[in-house]
Amino acid sequence: MKVAITGASGYVGGAIAECFRGHGHEVLALSRRPCAAPWHTYALGDDPQQLPWDGVDVLVHAAYDFSGRSWQEILEMNVKPSMALLQAARQAGVGHLVFISSMSSFDGCRSNYGKAKLLVEKAALALGAVVIRPGLVWSNSSGGVMETLEKLVTKLPVVPFLIGGEHLKQYLIHEADLSESVAALAENWPSSTLHSVTHPTPVSLLQILRAIAKRAKRRRIYLPIPWPCAMAGLKCLEMLGIRCSFRSDSLVGLVHGNPHPAVTTPPDGVCYRPFV
Repeated sequence: MKVAITGASGYVGGAIAECFRGHGHEVLALSRRPCAAPWHTYALGDDPQQLPWDGVDVLVHAAYDFSGRSWQEILEMNVKPSMALLQAARQAGVGHLVFISSMSSFDGCRSNYGKAKLLVEKAALALGAVVIRPGLVWSNSSGGVMETLEKLVTKLPVVPFLIGGEHLKQYLIHEADLSESVAALAENWPSSTLHSVTHPTPVSLLQILRAIAKRAKRRRIYLPIPWPCAMAGLKCLEMLGIRCSFRSDSLVGLVHGNPHPAVTTPPDGVCYRPFV
């Protein structure tokens, strides 16, 4: 099976690509940055009709451009290009589509990231795709939000953590369990279905920080910060044009997450391990 994967040079996309290779599949990496061959340069917004679709059986769309800040920028840089990509793949005869969404995406979500993913989800499902909503992805060498938390614990002797939100507990999925789930769903195809891929037990932010500190062999003091104070600080920095690795919209997603996600039963041969 030949699998094209967008965002293949990123944390999640790269892990999924390695998993498919491990299962003996041919992987076509589509990304802005060079990665394991065969690789074809692709960024959201490029013409998807020009991609080398010949022989591609599966498209896994895992790319997302975080440089857009306003809702209009997110629409132009992520939502519209994602819809065009999925449509082009279907028109080119790609039989199976997988869209990597997020647990931040659900009816009633508040973050722009979640809302953007939700719009693409609906378009993907209409095309017969499988939509996967992973929890917060972790491993021994994480990326994304988990990487930001790891940097906090590694660098700061006093580590701030958020308090005051109703749904601050996070649902997590190990990188390998997510990748194996994607591969399993690609091989045993249920079209137009949505899967929440995560361990069913939520974990508090403080538990996550303490676990990271223990793994890194760091002794830390933990300082509770009301989330509205943290939000105000991030908003001020953004208004001043100062870009941080952690955005106010990401904080919205953490504070106002899905309180009751319908966790999908793992595919055969996959077990969602608890966060440690």
